[in-house]
Parts: sequence; structure tokens; C-alpha cells
Amino acid sequence: MELREFSYVSMLAQCGSFTKAASKLFITQPALSNYINKVEEELGVKLFDRSSNPLVLTYAGEQYLKRARGILNQMEDMRREMRDITHHKTGRLRIGFPSERIIYMLPLILAPFKTRYPGIDVQVISGPGNRLVESLREGDVDFVFLPAWHPYKDIARMKVSEEELVLVAARGYLKEEHFLNRESGIINWRNTAAMPLITLNRGHALRASVEVLYKNAGVKPNIIFESHSNMLSYRLAAQGLGIAIIPEITLELMKGSMEAEVYHLSECPLTWEVFALYREGCYIGEVEQALLDIAREELDIHKKREISQEGYDAPREL
Repeated sequence: MELREFSYVSMLAQCGSFTKAASKLFITQPALSNYINKVEEELGVKLFDRSSNPLVLTYAGEQYLKRARGILNQMEDMRREMRDITHHKTGRLRIGFPSERIIYMLPLILAPFKTRYPGIDVQVISGPGNRLVESLREGDVDFVFLPAWHPYKDIARMKVSEEELVLVAARGYLKEEHFLNRESGIINWRNTAAMPLITLNRGHALRASVEVLYKNAGVKPNIIFESHSNMLSYRLAAQGLGIAIIPEITLELMKGSMEAEVYHLSECPLTWEVFALYREGCYIGEVEQALLDIAREELDIHKKREISQEGYDAPREL
């Protein structure tokens, strides 16, 4: 056995196709197919069910991949530890963000990190939160920046920021009965929850949080549109199609766009914490710790700057 074998099997399992996996591995499709055949012959078992499209792992393949990913993760930990011992600051760091959070967070984090560690190759992926967490578990990404109300099994986390969840609607869309305090922009959530809702597709962290809010209110959400983007939800709500619940960072991304009213969901701002997630027990070296520290510091500085500039165009300062 060799490490290349583990990497090839892992990539094929991830892609579900010899052609796609070979492309990502920068080898030919026949070469990859021959390599996997030899591995299966040496092991005496079939790792993949080739009658399925896309390819799926056999039971033996699932057990093999579990061990293979564990070994690859240990090798990555060893590289990090050797880098700390030798102070030779090269290598890679793979980080993941939800699709809009990357627009907000990456410009704040990447520049100071690359200034400090120019030899580290930073690779970035984005997608729905559930897929990012799965990629983290599978060892395809090192850190995921994601808001969460509940911990994930086998995933460690460090808080890097805190954000308010706010409700947006077109000007004049909400009536008097929807408010606890109109002057302060605080809505009565139980009365407002029955209104038409624009929200994200399932799999996004925001969608899971919205479902918790509706469950707590004892109201079934009246979903009129499922979106892939908080920015799109904001724009649709600004057009009077319904209400949307979004994180406050979306308001910054939408500055200069069509205006919507922004409201607080309760008298005490309803917030969620944003975490850097990583595999429990993995080695956190100097470079990795620097990334976490930079993320926390830069987000804090940016938020204080926004508040000092009076933040967002909202009924009251968020």
C-alpha cells in the first residue's frame, strides 16, 4: 500500500466517476481505472460497484475509505507538526465558507494571513453548510467558517464572531399589529410569523435556524419562495413579495441596492455565533492557530468599524 492509493480511492469515491476523478488527479482515465483494478486485485475485494452511475462504494469500499481517510488525516497532522518543528512555513490550508459568507469574510481574512504566511497556499471552497461539514469530516477541507446554534458530532469549533438575525420587508409591508415597538423597529414575531416567507433552501445553516424560530413560535411557515441566496431573499422581500430573515452581514453586502426595512426579531437582539469548525483531535499548528486568531480579530475590528459609522440603514442601529 502507498499514500497515492488512498488518495486515488478517496477522490474516486468523492467524484463518483473515473473521468471526473482522473481530471482532478491530473492523470488519464485509463491509468486511474487500471490503478484501482490493481488495488482491488491486491486486496481481494471490490471497492466500487461499477454497475451504478455514479459509482458507489461497496461495503468493503466504505470500510477501506474510512481507514484511508484516517491515515491521510494523520499524515496531514504530521506535516503540520514537522512544519512547526522546522519553522519552514510552506504547505497548504483548505478553508470553506457558505456561498455569501465567503464574500464577506474572505477579503477580511486572506490579506493579513498571506502577509504573515506568503508560503502557505490557501485553497477555498464554498457551498451549503451541510456539504461543507461533510467535506470537513471526510478530510477534504481543514476549516469551515459557519454559524451554528448546536455543536456537530466529532467536530471541534472556535467562536470567531457573533451576528444578529434580522427581518427584512418592503417599506410599509408590515402593519401596526406586527410590532412590539415600531419606533425601535422591534416586531412581534408570533404575529409576523404567519406572513409569506422567503427563505433559503434546505441544507443551509440559515434555513435550519429559521425552522427553529418557527417551531418556537408554534407557527407553520408560509414559504412562498426558496432561495439559494440571502442576497436574493433580501431583494425579493424589498419588492414586497414577503418577509425574509437574514444575517446582518447580508445588509452590508446589499448596501447601495434596493432598500428594504430592517427589523429586530425581539427586544434582545436574536443572534447566532459564527465558528471556525475543524476535525476534533486534529493538530493545530502555528499556521492554523494564526488563521483562527486573524479571523476573530479582523471580524471584530470590522464590526466595530461598521458600528462607529452607524452601521446599516435600519429603524435603529443594529
